[in-house]
Amino acid sequence: MQKSDRAAPWRSLMYVPANVRRFVDKAPQAGADAVILDLEDSVPAAAKEAARDGLAEAVGIVRQGPSQVLVRINRPLPQAVRDLEAAVAAGADGIVLTKAMGPEHVVLMAETLDLLAPVPVGGRGVVMVPIIETAEAVPLIGAIAAASPRVAGMLCGAEDLAAELGCAPDDEIVSAIKRQMIIACAAAGIAPLGLLGTVADFRDPEAVREVALRSRRAGFTGATCVHPSIVPVLNQAFAPTEAELALARRQVEAAEAAAREGRGSFAVDGRMVDEPILRRARRILASVR
Repeated sequence: MQKSDRAAPWRSLMYVPANVRRFVDKAPQAGADAVILDLEDSVPAAAKEAARDGLAEAVGIVRQGPSQVLVRINRPLPQAVRDLEAAVAAGADGIVLTKAMGPEHVVLMAETLDLLAPVPVGGRGVVMVPIIETAEAVPLIGAIAAASPRVAGMLCGAEDLAAELGCAPDDEIVSAIKRQMIIACAAAGIAPLGLLGTVADFRDPEAVREVALRSRRAGFTGATCVHPSIVPVLNQAFAPTEAELALARRQVEAAEAAAREGRGSFAVDGRMVDEPILRRARRILASVR
């Protein structure tokens, strides 16, 4: 699998408690690129078995809409394996790996998925999205990102990290870890998912939009949310603007014309265009196809 094929295309990922039927029922109408059916933090310990048992029905309901379906699994390992089995049996597209500890942890989960759901020839199979949530995992971000071809994206759990580090979730140290994650994801060819900063109040869509736009400029390609009202905000913020698309088209067309004329250098809108700019233009155009 090529690096460019590994990166998940999700602009918006909406968490939905897998055990709350009224939220599951509303999920198909939200328009999220992916819905994360949560078996972890949002499900009380006493309800986890029932949530797992109802996963097949929940996945089927979410599939009535346009979203891909991910499942956030639990720790420790015995719960994680049962969650994986239920997610695969339900037909989930991917797994959100709670508290990824290192590349060995990712490989173990990938090998379990290999047994449960072998990757079809020419296909992607069930993908994984590890979450960096502990100080122990931070130095291993690059190794985690590259640990398995099943890894399609990565998240940073700011609240968990901040609690462990003793800082605020929007402190510079958490932002620095998130920027480190962007670099690791780029090297591995996977999608960096998240926001630079936190927005506690989902009733303030303009604040979310501002943070999301800044996050896209930093390299993030999508982010999670917990409320349907934020989904269109993320979808718009992480999509290229019409002006960006038009410029990208002009740059690619100019490159093709220059190649036909045997020229290696050319300008668009008064600015020289070289290969890094063309790579960005092609990536922008590919994001809307």
